[in-house]
Amino acid sequence: MSLCGNPVEWCETIKYLGAYLQGGSSVRFDVSYAKRAFYAACDAIFLHSSGVNEIALLHLLETYSLSVLMYATPALNLTNRQVSELNACWNNVIRRLFGYHKWESVSAVLLELGRLNVRHLIQLRKATFYRHLLQSSDVVLLRHNVFLVYLLNNYNDDCVLQTLFCSKSDAIKTAWTAFENYVL
Repeated sequence: MSLCGNPVEWCETIKYLGAYLQGGSSVRFDVSYAKRAFYAACDAIFLHSSGVNEIALLHLLETYSLSVLMYATPALNLTNRQVSELNACWNNVIRRLFGYHKWESVSAVLLELGRLNVRHLIQLRKATFYRHLLQSSDVVLLRHNVFLVYLLNNYNDDCVLQTLFCSKSDAIKTAWTAFENYVL
């Protein structure tokens, strides 16, 4: 296959703005690259951190490594499995930091430290992302675009089609109320 006389290279994944898209019948995101970069960042911190307080080390891991793992998550439509994989990565680092075994839960540690797990951090970042979109200068256009993204991410295809194309006022009102409660 060629485009303008140049051959088009076929590949399994492509990198676009730092996120890796997988080939297939639908758009899917590959989180394995983010996980690999996250573990490399964590290893670099652990390598040079002998004798450092655990809380200071946790702060370093949160600001440097966790941001690598969470890059672009507000804009991505991740599956539950992918979110669980990202959450497991962060839990493994917490286990390593505080000396827990693989079979021990770290949810109590995160709760005691006043930290959120990755699943909740993604939800918080998505809400912040949508809120920033709503507060931009062209509010009317952006509100409708964000509303459409919200519908596509949180409702099945039948509900979205019914809401968008059949103009059923009850469906639109229900979805809009849910969206405003989620974002605002």
